[in-house]
This record gives sequence, structure tokens and C-alpha cells, in this order.
Amino acid sequence: MSNLSASAATAKQPLRSASLLPIAVTATLFALFLFMRVWRLTDVPLDGDEIFSLLLARGNWHQLFDGAIRDAIHPPLFYVLLKIWVWVGGDGLLWLRLFPVAVGTLCLAPMFLLCKDLSVPRGARNLALVIGSVHPYAIFFAQHMRMYCLLGLFGLTSIWAFQRYLRDSSRRNLVILSAANLLLVYSHYYGWLIIGLEFLYLLWKRRSAVLPFIGASLVVVALFSPWAWAAAQSLHAKGGLAENLGWVPRPDIRDLTWFYVELGGFTEFLRIGSRATLVIFVILYLRYRRRSEAGFHWLVVISLAPPLLTYLASQWLSQSIWGHRHLVFALWPFLIVLTDMIWNLRPLARSIAVAGIVVWAGFAAAAYSPEHQKIHWDRLTLAMLDEEPGIAARVPLYTVDPYLHYPIWFQLESLKSGRLTPLGPYVESRPDIGVLKAKAEKFAVNKVSSLDAAQGNYFWVGYVDSAWNGPQSPKQILEQRGCKTGHELTARDRFQSVRLFPVECIAASR
Repeated sequence: MSNLSASAATAKQPLRSASLLPIAVTATLFALFLFMRVWRLTDVPLDGDEIFSLLLARGNWHQLFDGAIRDAIHPPLFYVLLKIWVWVGGDGLLWLRLFPVAVGTLCLAPMFLLCKDLSVPRGARNLALVIGSVHPYAIFFAQHMRMYCLLGLFGLTSIWAFQRYLRDSSRRNLVILSAANLLLVYSHYYGWLIIGLEFLYLLWKRRSAVLPFIGASLVVVALFSPWAWAAAQSLHAKGGLAENLGWVPRPDIRDLTWFYVELGGFTEFLRIGSRATLVIFVILYLRYRRRSEAGFHWLVVISLAPPLLTYLASQWLSQSIWGHRHLVFALWPFLIVLTDMIWNLRPLARSIAVAGIVVWAGFAAAAYSPEHQKIHWDRLTLAMLDEEPGIAARVPLYTVDPYLHYPIWFQLESLKSGRLTPLGPYVESRPDIGVLKAKAEKFAVNKVSSLDAAQGNYFWVGYVDSAWNGPQSPKQILEQRGCKTGHELTARDRFQSVRLFPVECIAASR
């Protein structure tokens, strides 16, 4: 090789290494994103809502749609996709939980496309990826086997497609937007909120594009109307939304504030969460006023307006529709605007902000624990079976709560049938499955509205402490009857505690 060619090869090597570095950084962050979602994925069992999803997916197609229509509170797309997922890989807990992980990971596609279309710097995009990788709000719904993962995916896809339509109101972009919106509304009813905001934004900023958007949206309405009619019939038959949403309280201003704290990623930092979130939103507002591009303006609106509108609607409607989980689509637009704003700061200010985010990310990753998010129904049920002597021929379990009975019933029924894979490794690792099965077969779970329904010589009682409003605890009430109560078992998450205990009322019955 000549000296000239050797020099040229040497010069190209640093260039090739420099071009590979951004790819390596993004790949590393993508690995972090995946790791935070699969780490400890099977630590907690399915909760009641996830169990309902699984039972629909296990049935045949007629049973799936019949169950979804009778429930009526959610469109059927999630159940359809979950059924296909179960058909492919079975109903083991790991495989089930990988479904929302896969859907949540697909959110990166519209996120990257948004960043590309808006010319967000690579560093700002990677910073958003860092935050999203460890964000507690994002991780929870990427591990939760419900339709909120689809709401996040198709909501973000619609937000991206609408941004393209704002820039170029071509027929092609309108078709892409309408397809995304159709998938969105069949994923969750909150998709109509996004479509409504898109319409209002066009009225505000691009009136020339309103009429084509209305025409395309009418097509979406027409294609959604068969489901809307079936769901409306079901809701009328059961007297409205009270059965499904009666537990949802009407939000106060603290609930609205807390959502923004959650959006800012400070739910694990209670002492500084509100103040830190306030600082972030003040900076965002100031940054927004300096930004004239419609795409960024749209992202600010879609990340900040839906919580406020939902809060106001819940004050006006007869039934509250408030829920943090319904607003999951706001996260990535918020992070894109935040990190783009940070990346455009002066170098010293940007370095300080990035260092703060890295420190926050470390604490957030270390602080996040699935055990704080959900009840360990597997451990609680097995503890009850271990405590139960198994002498009685039949053991009623009375649960004084509308929803407590469901996950315990599922755990017991799975033990009875020997279908243990959805219960996870904690149950499957028990060497005494035969003994547990024999005890489970004696239990009969009963949902009751009052302790007056708890009758018999021997039974168990379960209740949720945060939902119990009486001046006396269930144990005190039963002991005043002359019953003897046994050791109380407890399982808790960060919101509530579930309590179970055995009761003997032989003396009282005489």
C-alpha cells in the first residue's frame, strides 16, 4: 500500500467511528428502554382488570365480542389483539405481560417520526428517550395488560399524523390521519378527545383544512357506529355507567395537580414533586411563547389541555370520567417539547439541566418497584390457603368490596383447574400444589355489600381498608356478635391495603 492510500485509510477510520457513535448511543438507550420494561416483569400477578382481559381472550370469538359488548366501557380492539397474542404464545404471565411491552415499544416509532418531522436535535430526542425509559408513568402502562398501551400507541400516532396534516393538508396525510384515528377510537373512547382537539386546533390555526378533516372524521364515525350502537344498547340495559365507573371519584384540584406531577415524573419524590413540576411548566410556558412553529404549538396543546378538559368535564357530567390512565398519550409530546427546550438552552444551562435529568433518571430507576404499584394477589391467596386448616367441608369467603373478590376468585379457580401459568412463578414454584388445590376447592368466594350477609359457623372475610367507611372495623363488628376472629393477613400497594381474616361463630349461632 502506498503512503497516500495508507493516509487516506487512516483518515476515514475516525470518520467511520464518529458516524457510528450516534447509532451506538441510540441503541444503548433503546436497550435501557427495553430493560426497564422487562425487568421484574412477572414480580406481581394480574390484577382484576387484567384478569378480565385474559378471560375474554381465552374464549371463542363470539364470547369475546359478547363479553366486550356487555362490559361496553371499552372498545374491542385490545381484546382482539390480545386473543391473537394468546393464540400465538399461550397465557403464561411473562408472555401476557410482553404484549403491553411490545405495544409500548412500538410507541418509539411515532415518537422518532415526530422528532424527525419537527427537526428535533438528536441529543434532545435521546434525552427524551432517557426520560421515557425510566419514567414511572410510562413503565407502569408498558407492563399493564390493558388497552391503555394501545391508547398510548395510536394516540401518539394520531398526534404525529395530525402534525403532518397541519404542515401539508394533502389527501395522503389525511388518509394516514384517519386510519390512525379509526384504530385509536377502537382502542379507547378517549380517542375521541384527541380527535375533538384536532378539530378545534384546525378551527383555530388552519381553517382551510377543516372541511376535509370533517369529511374524513365522518367516515371514522360511520365505521365506529356499529360498535357505538351495540355498546349504547348494553349500557341502556344495565342502567348506564354506574356499574363500571361508579367507583371513579369526582376530581378536585389536587387530582389535577397530581397528574401534572405524575407527567413530570416526580411521583416517587413527594417532597419536591409539586415544586419541581411547577418549575418545569413555567419554563415550558416561557419556551412555548418563543416558539412559533405549528407542530410544537400542537404538542404543547395536546400534552397540557386534555387533563384540564377532563377535569372540567368531570365537574359538569353526572358521572366522573377522570383517570390518569386515560391521559397516557400526553407523555411523549410533553417529553419532546421539554427536551427540545432544554437542548436549545445556552451550553452551561443545558449542561446543568442534562446533569439534573441524569441524576433524576438514576433515582427514578432505583425507586420504581412493581411491588408498590399492585397488590400481590398470589402471595395473599396462598397465605390464606396456608393459614386455612382445611378441616371444614366448605369455606365461604365474603368480600365486602365490589372488586376484591375477582382476583382472589381467579387465583383459587386457577389452582382448582391446575391452569397455573397465568399466576406466575411465585405460585408455580410451590412444591405443595396438590395441597393448595385441595384447600382451594373448598373455598366459595362471595361478593357482598354488607357484613350482615356473612353467615355460618366458619368463614373468611375480606375488605379494602381505604373503601371501608364504618366507625368500627369488620373485625370489631364480628367480635361484637360473639364471633372469634383469627390472624389478619394484609397485602398493600401505595394506595390501599387488602385485609383477610378467618371467623368462627359457633358460639354465636347457638
